[in-house]
Amino acid sequence: MEIPNIKSLIRDLNLNLVTNNYKIQIESSRRYNTKFRFLVPSRKLIDTIIKHGGVLTGSKALRCYKINGDYILERRSSDWDFIVTQEQAFKICNECKILNVPVIGDTISVKNQRHWRHPDYSEAYRVGVVDVQMIIKSDLPDFTEVSGIRFCNLPYLITSKITLVDELIEYTQIHNKDLDAWSNLQKHLDDLKQVIIKFNCIQHENT
Repeated sequence: MEIPNIKSLIRDLNLNLVTNNYKIQIESSRRYNTKFRFLVPSRKLIDTIIKHGGVLTGSKALRCYKINGDYILERRSSDWDFIVTQEQAFKICNECKILNVPVIGDTISVKNQRHWRHPDYSEAYRVGVVDVQMIIKSDLPDFTEVSGIRFCNLPYLITSKITLVDELIEYTQIHNKDLDAWSNLQKHLDDLKQVIIKFNCIQHENT
Protein backbone atom coordinates (compact mmCIF):
# COMPACT_ATOMS: atom_id res chain seq x y z
CA MET A 1 0.00 0.00 0.00
CA GLU A 2 1.62 3.24 -1.14
CA ILE A 3 1.86 6.17 1.26
CA PRO A 4 -0.27 8.54 -0.91
CA ASN A 5 -2.99 5.88 -0.90
CA ILE A 6 -2.74 5.56 2.89
CA LYS A 7 -3.08 9.33 3.26
CA SER A 8 -6.09 9.40 0.94
CA LEU A 9 -7.82 6.64 2.89
CA ILE A 10 -7.07 8.37 6.20
CA ARG A 11 -8.60 11.62 4.88
CA ASP A 12 -11.71 9.66 3.89
CA LEU A 13 -11.76 8.02 7.31
CA ASN A 14 -11.61 11.34 9.17
CA LEU A 15 -14.33 12.81 6.96
CA ASN A 16 -16.45 9.73 7.58
CA LEU A 17 -16.05 10.10 11.33
CA VAL A 18 -17.29 13.70 11.15
CA THR A 19 -20.23 13.15 8.79
CA ASN A 20 -21.59 9.83 10.13
CA ASN A 21 -23.02 8.86 13.47
CA TYR A 22 -20.58 6.25 14.73
CA LYS A 23 -20.59 5.11 18.33
CA ILE A 24 -17.13 6.04 19.57
CA GLN A 25 -16.06 4.76 23.00
CA ILE A 26 -12.87 4.77 25.03
CA GLU A 27 -11.84 1.80 27.17
CA SER A 28 -9.37 3.43 29.53
CA SER A 29 -7.98 0.12 30.91
CA ARG A 30 -6.54 -0.68 27.45
CA ARG A 31 -3.79 1.86 28.03
CA TYR A 32 -2.07 -0.80 30.14
CA ASN A 33 -0.33 -3.81 28.61
CA THR A 34 -0.79 -5.83 31.78
CA LYS A 35 -3.27 -6.05 34.64
CA PHE A 36 -0.35 -5.65 37.06
CA ARG A 37 -0.39 -1.87 36.89
CA PHE A 38 1.91 -1.43 39.87
CA LEU A 39 4.72 -2.86 37.71
CA VAL A 40 4.40 -0.14 35.06
CA PRO A 41 7.74 1.72 34.70
CA SER A 42 7.60 5.42 35.65
CA ARG A 43 4.17 4.92 37.22
CA LYS A 44 4.65 7.86 39.62
CA LEU A 45 5.44 10.17 36.72
CA ILE A 46 2.45 8.91 34.70
CA ASP A 47 0.11 9.45 37.66
CA THR A 48 1.51 12.95 38.19
CA ILE A 49 1.00 13.93 34.54
CA ILE A 50 -2.59 12.62 34.66
CA LYS A 51 -3.24 14.50 37.91
CA HIS A 52 -2.13 17.78 36.31
CA GLY A 53 -4.32 17.25 33.24
CA GLY A 54 -1.89 15.95 30.62
CA VAL A 55 -3.63 14.51 27.54
CA LEU A 56 -2.71 10.96 26.53
CA THR A 57 -1.86 10.69 22.84
CA GLY A 58 -0.01 8.32 20.50
CA SER A 59 -0.55 4.60 20.00
CA LYS A 60 -1.41 3.96 23.64
CA ALA A 61 -4.37 6.33 23.39
CA LEU A 62 -5.37 5.06 19.95
CA ARG A 63 -5.65 1.44 21.09
CA CYS A 64 -8.22 2.49 23.72
CA TYR A 65 -10.70 3.62 21.06
CA LYS A 66 -13.65 1.54 19.91
CA ILE A 67 -15.89 2.37 16.95
CA ASN A 68 -19.29 0.65 17.03
CA GLY A 69 -17.91 -1.77 19.60
CA ASP A 70 -14.70 -2.77 17.76
CA TYR A 71 -11.18 -1.69 18.70
CA ILE A 72 -9.30 -0.08 15.83
CA LEU A 73 -5.74 -0.80 16.97
CA GLU A 74 -4.45 -3.98 18.59
CA ARG A 75 -0.73 -3.27 18.90
CA ARG A 76 0.55 -2.82 22.43
CA SER A 77 2.77 0.13 23.18
CA SER A 78 5.26 0.55 26.02
CA ASP A 79 5.66 4.31 25.54
CA TRP A 80 3.37 6.85 27.19
CA ASP A 81 2.97 10.05 25.16
CA PHE A 82 1.30 13.03 26.80
CA ILE A 83 0.61 16.54 25.54
CA VAL A 84 1.01 19.14 28.27
CA THR A 85 1.17 22.90 28.47
CA GLN A 86 4.31 24.62 29.69
CA GLU A 87 2.59 25.50 32.98
CA GLN A 88 1.61 21.87 33.54
CA ALA A 89 5.13 20.71 32.64
CA PHE A 90 6.74 22.97 35.26
CA LYS A 91 4.49 21.50 37.97
CA ILE A 92 5.18 17.93 36.82
CA CYS A 93 8.94 18.47 36.67
CA ASN A 94 8.89 20.02 40.14
CA GLU A 95 6.99 17.11 41.70
CA CYS A 96 9.03 14.42 39.94
CA LYS A 97 12.43 16.07 40.40
CA ILE A 98 13.04 16.39 36.64
CA LEU A 99 15.59 19.12 35.97
CA ASN A 100 14.70 19.87 32.34
CA VAL A 101 13.32 23.34 31.74
CA PRO A 102 10.06 22.91 29.77
CA VAL A 103 10.06 24.81 26.47
CA ILE A 104 7.05 25.03 24.16
CA GLY A 105 7.73 22.94 21.07
CA ASP A 106 10.13 20.58 22.87
CA THR A 107 9.67 17.07 24.20
CA ILE A 108 10.90 15.83 27.57
CA SER A 109 11.50 12.09 27.44
CA VAL A 110 11.87 10.11 30.64
CA LYS A 111 13.16 6.58 31.15
CA ASN A 112 12.55 5.23 34.65
CA GLN A 113 12.35 8.82 35.88
CA ARG A 114 15.77 9.65 34.47
CA HIS A 115 15.41 12.34 31.88
CA TRP A 116 16.42 12.38 28.24
CA ARG A 117 16.05 15.28 25.88
CA HIS A 118 15.67 15.02 22.12
CA PRO A 119 14.17 17.08 19.31
CA ASP A 120 11.38 15.81 17.07
CA TYR A 121 12.08 12.76 14.90
CA SER A 122 12.72 14.97 11.89
CA GLU A 123 15.81 16.39 13.58
CA ALA A 124 17.26 13.52 15.61
CA TYR A 125 16.66 9.91 16.53
CA ARG A 126 15.58 8.89 19.99
CA VAL A 127 18.23 8.13 22.59
CA GLY A 128 17.62 4.78 24.19
CA VAL A 129 14.21 3.44 25.17
CA VAL A 130 11.62 6.03 26.18
CA ASP A 131 8.90 5.23 28.70
CA VAL A 132 7.21 8.63 29.01
CA GLN A 133 7.20 11.64 26.72
CA MET A 134 5.84 15.06 27.62
CA ILE A 135 5.17 16.95 24.40
CA ILE A 136 4.96 20.62 25.35
CA LYS A 137 2.40 22.73 23.48
CA SER A 138 0.91 26.20 23.90
CA ASP A 139 -2.58 24.69 24.13
CA LEU A 140 -4.00 21.25 24.76
CA PRO A 141 -5.71 19.46 21.86
CA ASP A 142 -9.39 18.52 21.97
CA PHE A 143 -9.82 15.62 24.35
CA THR A 144 -12.36 13.32 25.98
CA GLU A 145 -12.04 12.54 29.67
CA VAL A 146 -12.81 8.99 30.83
CA SER A 147 -12.21 7.73 34.38
CA GLY A 148 -10.17 10.84 35.14
CA ILE A 149 -7.89 10.30 32.12
CA ARG A 150 -7.79 12.78 29.24
CA PHE A 151 -7.56 11.12 25.81
CA CYS A 152 -6.82 13.00 22.58
CA ASN A 153 -9.83 12.89 20.30
CA LEU A 154 -9.70 10.29 17.55
CA PRO A 155 -9.22 12.52 14.46
CA TYR A 156 -6.27 14.25 16.17
CA LEU A 157 -4.63 10.89 16.97
CA ILE A 158 -4.95 9.63 13.42
CA THR A 159 -3.78 12.90 11.85
CA SER A 160 -0.79 12.96 14.23
CA LYS A 161 0.24 9.53 12.95
CA ILE A 162 0.32 10.88 9.40
CA THR A 163 2.42 13.87 10.51
CA LEU A 164 4.86 11.56 12.29
CA VAL A 165 5.13 9.32 9.20
CA ASP A 166 5.95 12.37 7.06
CA GLU A 167 8.67 13.44 9.52
CA LEU A 168 10.17 9.96 9.62
CA ILE A 169 10.16 9.66 5.83
CA GLU A 170 12.03 12.96 5.58
CA TYR A 171 14.48 11.87 8.25
CA THR A 172 15.18 8.41 6.77
CA GLN A 173 15.80 9.91 3.32
CA ILE A 174 18.70 11.83 4.86
CA HIS A 175 19.81 9.22 7.42
CA ASN A 176 19.11 6.05 5.48
CA LYS A 177 21.31 3.89 7.72
CA ASP A 178 19.38 4.72 10.90
CA LEU A 179 17.69 1.37 11.56
CA ASP A 180 15.75 2.69 14.57
CA ALA A 181 14.14 5.38 12.42
CA TRP A 182 13.22 2.84 9.73
CA SER A 183 11.74 0.57 12.39
CA ASN A 184 9.67 3.44 13.83
CA LEU A 185 8.47 4.40 10.35
CA GLN A 186 7.31 0.85 9.66
CA LYS A 187 5.60 0.65 13.06
CA HIS A 188 3.54 3.79 12.46
CA LEU A 189 2.70 2.77 8.89
CA ASP A 190 1.50 -0.59 10.19
CA ASP A 191 -0.68 1.20 12.76
CA LEU A 192 -2.28 3.33 10.04
CA LYS A 193 -2.87 0.28 7.83
CA GLN A 194 -4.53 -1.56 10.70
CA VAL A 195 -6.76 1.44 11.47
CA ILE A 196 -7.77 1.72 7.80
CA ILE A 197 -8.59 -1.99 7.53
CA LYS A 198 -10.48 -2.10 10.83
CA PHE A 199 -12.49 1.03 10.06
CA ASN A 200 -13.49 -0.13 6.60
CA CYS A 201 -14.69 -3.44 8.01
CA ILE A 202 -16.74 -1.56 10.62
CA GLN A 203 -18.11 0.77 7.94
CA HIS A 204 -19.26 -2.05 5.66
CA GLU A 205 -20.78 -4.02 8.52
CA ASN A 206 -23.06 -1.05 9.19
CA THR A 207 -24.21 -0.33 5.63
